[in-house]
Amino acid sequence: MTTDSIETARLLIRSTREEDGAFCLSLWLDEEMGKYLSDPPRDRADEAELHFAEGIEEQEGWYPFVAELKAAGERIATCSAVPGADGKSWDLGYCVHKKYWRQGFATEMLTALIREGRRRGIRIFTASVARENAGSNAVLRKLGFSVEKEGFFRKRGTEIVYPEYVYRLNLGKF
Repeated sequence: MTTDSIETARLLIRSTREEDGAFCLSLWLDEEMGKYLSDPPRDRADEAELHFAEGIEEQEGWYPFVAELKAAGERIATCSAVPGADGKSWDLGYCVHKKYWRQGFATEMLTALIREGRRRGIRIFTASVARENAGSNAVLRKLGFSVEKEGFFRKRGTEIVYPEYVYRLNLGKF
């Protein structure tokens, strides 16, 4: 689903377009940048995954975004919000290009998504993260998320299973 863009001090977070597909895959299917994602390695991706962006502007059920540096217009990250069936929660996902790791961009993107969600009446945010992904665990804790439960996920197309934390942030009533 497309939606209005969100601006932060450094970023323009806009709806993903079909022409962003190659950029998104360059992050998600990369051995290093996509290591802790459920997406498969590039050599194991199927046709549906490789063409996920076809018609993305009309896809329902989630808000996929690309984050660009406002000053340069360069794409540096992806993020998404998947609305829960209850209409009061969003599950968040994100991936930042390694060139921009440890510069606060994940925190900036998630803060913007949380603010946008709150504006829309969303009160509960969740995010699943591999336990060994120290960077993402630190970002979520910094933003006030706490571990709601523990589990496991399999990296698609592989035998790799990651223990995970499912984080939750409850904003309460407005």
